[in-house]
Amino acid sequence: MKWVCLLSMVLLLTPPPAHAQRGAKGQAALVKEGERLYNARKYREAAETLKKAYEAAPDARILYNIARAYEQVGDLRESMNAYNQFINTSGGDTDPLLVKRAHSAVERLRLLIDKEEQQQVAVEAERKRLQDEAEAARKQAEAEQEAARRAEESSQRQRQAELQRAQAAYQRNRIAAFALGGVSVASVGTGILFGLQARSARKDFDAATRLEDKESAADSTRGKALVADISFGVGLAAAIGAIILYPKEGPPSQGEVRMTVAPRGLGAGMEVSF
Repeated sequence: MKWVCLLSMVLLLTPPPAHAQRGAKGQAALVKEGERLYNARKYREAAETLKKAYEAAPDARILYNIARAYEQVGDLRESMNAYNQFINTSGGDTDPLLVKRAHSAVERLRLLIDKEEQQQVAVEAERKRLQDEAEAARKQAEAEQEAARRAEESSQRQRQAELQRAQAAYQRNRIAAFALGGVSVASVGTGILFGLQARSARKDFDAATRLEDKESAADSTRGKALVADISFGVGLAAAIGAIILYPKEGPPSQGEVRMTVAPRGLGAGMEVSF
């Protein structure tokens, strides 16, 4: 096909007929420059130069060469437009072979353009599909992040509630330990008091000479000694309970898990904080 283009350019360089319009001389120079650019494979520059030649002195054969130059550079639509313009402006003196080849070129380019458009549609569809998938993945990631954030907030609230419960249990155990300590001290004090009174009643029993006085002193001694024993027992149990309940460490803080044990009947618990 290249020789066809060159042949038509050569034909354009032949002396114009007498009825040629002004500008034929400039046209010939532009055609020669277009030929040089075409041979140098500067097809787009060649097409632009040939356009100027056609503007200087319209000739259908120049349009054919313009179409060939655009086809070489891969600009299919511009090439087909130039071929169609060549066909539409061809006259009786135009080489029928060029016209036939122009028609064939138009059909070929139309098929190529249709194929290109179909490929573009397929590419656009694929791009849209990938874009939709990326958007769906982004939304899913955002939903997962939101779910993770809510789960973390819920976990933080739960940890805070557990910490508050553990701190409350710590305070309750301290109060209970102090209360039992107080009961222990009071019970021991009561035991000592009644123990002393029982000792005094025992002395009265030893000093009594009458049976009635001895029986009265003996009853008083047994009663006060019993109260003293009970008080000492209560005081000992309260002291043991206070020792068990009193926290061995400071108040719970974040990240701690602490067990607290109470005697049977007093309850047991777990202090947990995170």
